[in-house]
Amino acid sequence: MRTTGVMVTITGSETADILSCSLRILQERGGHRASSDDVLLAWAAIRARPDARRILELGSGKGTVALLLLRCLTTAKVVGIEAYEPHHELAVRNAALNGLTERYDARYGDLREPRILNGEAPFDLICGAPPYLPVGSGILPKNPGRAVGRFELRGGVEAYAATAVRHVADGAPVVLLMDGRGLARAESAVSAAGLFTCTRIAVRPRPERAPTYWLVEAGTRYFGTPVEEEVCMRLEAGMEWSPAYAAIRELMDLPRQAGGGAKRL
Repeated sequence: MRTTGVMVTITGSETADILSCSLRILQERGGHRASSDDVLLAWAAIRARPDARRILELGSGKGTVALLLLRCLTTAKVVGIEAYEPHHELAVRNAALNGLTERYDARYGDLREPRILNGEAPFDLICGAPPYLPVGSGILPKNPGRAVGRFELRGGVEAYAATAVRHVADGAPVVLLMDGRGLARAESAVSAAGLFTCTRIAVRPRPERAPTYWLVEAGTRYFGTPVEEEVCMRLEAGMEWSPAYAAIRELMDLPRQAGGGAKRL
């Protein structure tokens, strides 16, 4: 497959899908796939620091969020940390596929190991979507990529917050995405790490429904009582996107009719 003059080979176990109108993504067939949580995390990170130049993504997987960030923030560079080797290898290939190798530093390693970021200056934006299911709280998916995306095989939000506080610049934002039941735990992890929540955003599938996700923005400075917001993805009835989510999709350059493995975005 060729999109930017770089030839990238696709194996029989992978699909090549539309990520945005200008981005393509290689994914494992039947594995952990790009979805709306990637779009929402990228949007919240951009909103928190639209002038970010040096970004750290924790648990960067196959590079979905990093690609979206780099398309929108054209002067930024992203360092992405991923401990699951097949996803790291996909991230490297996805960067090449989209001509972003010079701006996306995909690193293989465990974000809990300090050595992986030794010598790095503080980042002006850090983001991540930790796995949110403790081991033993459910049945591990047979596919290892889906397992690492959901279960805390190498730590959860506490590890993400502890790593973030060591590498975030003073006054810069840390943006984390958690599942709909994870707000209290995320804010507890942020507080324990020495960060302060400034904004929490409930992402609801429809008005008045329980949140599917929470987006938590925190920083090293105390901002007072956190601002509470919400985004509903669809209207009360029907399958139309809400105006708010349609605006997010437009900002992220998503196609009006997503296809392939990106159909859930």
